[in-house]
Amino acid sequence: MSMTISDYQKIWEDDVQVAPDQLDTEARNVPLLHAKWWRYYTTERLRFKMVDMEYKTLYRQRWEYWLGKMDDTERVQLGWPPQPLKILQPQVDKYLDADPVLQEASKKKIVLEETLRFMEDVIKNINNRGYLLRTMMDFLRWKSGV
Repeated sequence: MSMTISDYQKIWEDDVQVAPDQLDTEARNVPLLHAKWWRYYTTERLRFKMVDMEYKTLYRQRWEYWLGKMDDTERVQLGWPPQPLKILQPQVDKYLDADPVLQEASKKKIVLEETLRFMEDVIKNINNRGYLLRTMMDFLRWKSGV
């Protein structure tokens, strides 16, 4: 079962927490945190690539369908009704843009794109975590007068 962006956001809410009294442990855990989120990222990126390939195949099929160039055997196999309209190639983009089948497939891509964007930001944050921890340590030294 794949996770949703909400699942990842909840995990990040826990992972982003820094225990000020355990900064040494937090610093040691940065590489582990990075590896964890990189694993999530690569898994979702592979999932995106698969969805993108499926979308491209579906796009070609719907293009052929709207232009009336699709083989009837394939159309019946896909469960699509006969295409009654006579659409010229310059007009097909309007039908493809409004096609509910393509729009539904596009939603999956959009969700995965946003998930990847979120994860890229998380990884950037993790990469900067060392600087944050050092700043926190410097502040604690300053505060204690060292």
